[in-house]
Amino acid sequence: MDYVDVVQKAISFIHEKYNENITVADISGHVYFSPSYFSTVFRTLTGYTVKDYLLRYRLYMTARALRDTRKRMFTIASENGFATPQAFTKSFTQMYNISPAQFRQVKPRISKFPPKNLLPDKNKSEEFHKIFDNVRYIKKDAFYVAGIETDINYYSPDGTKSIEWLYARWFNENPMSVIPDQVYDNIQYGITHDESIYDTAKYMIAVEVSTLDNLPPNYLGRKFEACEYAVFNCTLDDITSGKFWNYFHTVFLKEQGLSQPDVVTTASGKKYSRYPKFEVYGCPSDMQIYAPILRNE
Repeated sequence: MDYVDVVQKAISFIHEKYNENITVADISGHVYFSPSYFSTVFRTLTGYTVKDYLLRYRLYMTARALRDTRKRMFTIASENGFATPQAFTKSFTQMYNISPAQFRQVKPRISKFPPKNLLPDKNKSEEFHKIFDNVRYIKKDAFYVAGIETDINYYSPDGTKSIEWLYARWFNENPMSVIPDQVYDNIQYGITHDESIYDTAKYMIAVEVSTLDNLPPNYLGRKFEACEYAVFNCTLDDITSGKFWNYFHTVFLKEQGLSQPDVVTTASGKKYSRYPKFEVYGCPSDMQIYAPILRNE
């Protein structure tokens, strides 16, 4: 399914009907989606909720009418979907930090809405969605890893900076040449685990090993329990840009009837699995992502 086309069709419907008393259900029904699922897709692709987009478009059109016509403000409000002049004035002032009457007098410049390039490039979007179309599911037994680790904090300015330092150490020390009992040749993992309610976690660079009995000094060993994973082939840019995990959490899981196992809800309201999620480097594709999943009954 091309979600960009779906959202573009919905936006066209909004632009055609914005001055009527339309609801999220009306808009989602136009593209044959449920209101809740459509709202998730719309916000993921545009960055706006459906209601916020509709309000912003109505206000932009009223601003144009104030600037380009001599119609009474009550008429402008009514013609652009506002039930009362009071509701219009309040929303307009909150949006533009100036009252409609003042706006008409000074005619300040305002940014066009919707902004240019609101939706992602269609070709890039199609390429991105192939990641999720080609998902595989793997039940992985409990496994051991050996490597080096750092603490991260998602909401600290330098919270993930330590990952860069960790990779610098990894490449300088070349642990893959000294860690014994490796399960795979030239395969390394980047593992995020131990998510906490405080938006902190641990990040580990490691290799999978068959035992931790022969672990060299200065290296950490961990065991992770058995779990089912959704496995994706993707690029590093998909991960570092945040696009992959945003889509995974807001769309993919709901679409596939899945959830995350052993979830922790953080202070910021994010939901993460306590099971590890990890990147696999050295595989035939650019990289693979293993995301822990739980099949909903």
